[in-house]
Amino acid sequence: MRKKVVVSLAVALAYLGSLTSSAMAADAVKSDLKVLLSGKAADFSDHAYLVDNSLYAPYELIAKAVGAEAKWDAMTKTLTLSKDGNTIQLTADTAEQKVNGLAVVTGTPLQVINGNAYVPVRLVYETFGNQISYDSQIRTVSLATYAQPGFKVFGVGEQQYVTGSELRASVVTLNQSLKDYTQNKEPKKGEGHIHAALDADPLGESALQITKGEPVIFKNLKPGEHTLNVQLVGNDHKAIQPEVKQAIKFRSVGASILTDLDPEKGTGMRIEGVTGDKQGRLYTIDMDSKQLFRIAPETGKAEVLTVLPRSATGMVFDSKGNLYMASGGGQGVDGVVLRVPAKALEGGAFDSSLVETFVSGTNGANGLVFDASGNLYVSGGATGNVYVVKPNGESKVWASGIAAERKEQLITVNGLDFGKDGLLYIANTSSGEIHRVKVNADGSFGKVERVAKDPLLYGADGIMFGPDGDLYVCANERNAIVKVTINGKVTEVAANDNKGILEFPASLHFVGNTLYISNFDVQRGANNPNAPGIGASIVKLELGGK
Repeated sequence: MRKKVVVSLAVALAYLGSLTSSAMAADAVKSDLKVLLSGKAADFSDHAYLVDNSLYAPYELIAKAVGAEAKWDAMTKTLTLSKDGNTIQLTADTAEQKVNGLAVVTGTPLQVINGNAYVPVRLVYETFGNQISYDSQIRTVSLATYAQPGFKVFGVGEQQYVTGSELRASVVTLNQSLKDYTQNKEPKKGEGHIHAALDADPLGESALQITKGEPVIFKNLKPGEHTLNVQLVGNDHKAIQPEVKQAIKFRSVGASILTDLDPEKGTGMRIEGVTGDKQGRLYTIDMDSKQLFRIAPETGKAEVLTVLPRSATGMVFDSKGNLYMASGGGQGVDGVVLRVPAKALEGGAFDSSLVETFVSGTNGANGLVFDASGNLYVSGGATGNVYVVKPNGESKVWASGIAAERKEQLITVNGLDFGKDGLLYIANTSSGEIHRVKVNADGSFGKVERVAKDPLLYGADGIMFGPDGDLYVCANERNAIVKVTINGKVTEVAANDNKGILEFPASLHFVGNTLYISNFDVQRGANNPNAPGIGASIVKLELGGK
């Protein structure tokens, strides 16, 4: 049954630093850290706790230290801290805080310890614009106040992605009280408000004027690059001196379901591969019924072309328009690569007898990619192998030596693609890594090199280089799409929980600046349980141009 789909961007804010990790269900231990406030011992040092290596202290003492008013609701276990017209709200055991009304992901929720509310010190201090550092050699936390007027922007950061047509951000002023300029017209030091503009001058007529702590909302964003311009002004709307302003470049991503392949059910059908032909038409396979689908990208209409002789996953076209499909085998059944001749795809439905076995002996076959010479590379999943198949069907095996990191997930060689540098890039699902290797002129392989390893790559599956030259990755167990530069920089493009538009994304395919993604919908990781979602479907992400 089709469910309501909620799209969200998992924006990981850089609060946490060297002290922090998830604190959702950890034990609190008395802190042995030394805490300095402006060079002197902090009042709360003797009352602090550590939860998963994050420093926590009683909310009353932290509120006093940052100069905020505190309100604790014991019934809802919610704390509200207010300062200069700004508020942050923390609730026990909730993996987000609200900053001026905007929900922001955090790995350090408020804790109730021995019946008292304790707040994460780093999060509160940095939200209100103060500085914090940690010296691991002497186990000392140093806190310093920020004395100059300023602001912090939450909800969007430099070069981040925003999913959907709406930007929701929040601006916290520092050492500058938010005032309603209609009631406070005369310039006064320490008072003012915020001007915010999208792709425009923050002092121009189109700028939003923010006089109280609430989200800043821009609607009808088109996919592509944008700049959020924010500036601190006085009651007279003139820029304070010296000027305090920030220009944040980000990219908006349009997100939708192109087609729901099983509209009667939210779970059940399994599709893993997705690819496209030269006409831009998309193809995928139902692994259980073995039906091969062709999908029109303009309408999302799907037609069944044939029933394959066996189940298949990864898919790719060669330069002549022949379609290849990986079938990994298992339990005494050899892995093979199937092929549909280009001629069979010229019309509509065709007989399954036209489906050929191109090569056998490719156990664990999953990801597929061609090199410039027409050689087919086949990933071997948990075998760690890459099979290289010449156009005439001759094959050889390269044992990559790439190791598994998780016993419950042994797939080490999954998605494959060639970069513009000519290197073969490999997704390691087990460890959340991207590797690359040089394929020499004689067909031998060089030394495997790690490009990136990052928590954002957990469950790295299908990969493909985009038109911008960066590698896009399905992080299946996170319900996420992640971008990796050839220099190893990792950026979240889109992510959601098990109620969102991505449901265990497995493969992806670019048509221009539009990215199509197959929802495998396995009940694992962020997609567990999988019942709330839409099920087997193709997602459309419009990345837009520059």
